[in-house]
Amino acid sequence: MIVDLSHILHSGLQVYPGDPEVEIIQALNVENDYVNVLSVHMGSQSGTHIDSPYHVFTDGKKLSEIPLESFIGPGVVIDATGLNDRQEIPSQRFTAIDVKHASIALIRTDWSQYFGTDKYKAHPFPNIESLEYLRSHGISTIALDFLSLDRTPADGEEFTLVNHYFWSQGNAIIGENFTNLAAIEVERPMVSMLPLNLGPSDGAPVRAIASW
Repeated sequence: MIVDLSHILHSGLQVYPGDPEVEIIQALNVENDYVNVLSVHMGSQSGTHIDSPYHVFTDGKKLSEIPLESFIGPGVVIDATGLNDRQEIPSQRFTAIDVKHASIALIRTDWSQYFGTDKYKAHPFPNIESLEYLRSHGISTIALDFLSLDRTPADGEEFTLVNHYFWSQGNAIIGENFTNLAAIEVERPMVSMLPLNLGPSDGAPVRAIASW
């Protein structure tokens, strides 16, 4: 079984506030140009994507410096469903799961159902204690079915990247805007989230899948 964990890229796709807008339009067509070709304009953090450490650290590892093994491996699903707007995910949701022998943690909140709406920005988020638990048990890549590893502030609230700063060390990878985690029928799927090869970049869109 293979499950697609990626949002479809399209013009007007919801992005993190302030990021470049997504525009995908027809550039050439068979009738006039013999071939169909799209023109694609978007930021590196558009849709289902990964962050390299360079996203938040000027001296952090860039995408081209991360081994491909970081994007493919045994995953473990952390159930963080049933939470309220901007609620901190209880640490017990993480510590109750045996994450040994996994390299990718998939954090399932089912918040992807709100993708494209204002409510999507009011997603739950983990705390440092939970992230420390994952890192101490060998998890190097984390993937989320919501907008950001950090709390996305409401208007007028303080902006923070404390979770990004903690996780984005060494070869650690953050995946954001995943979807369809509810369709994963096993606790430990194999996960692939290979990014576009944008060279020494801060990150890139991915076509993420889970299989078992």
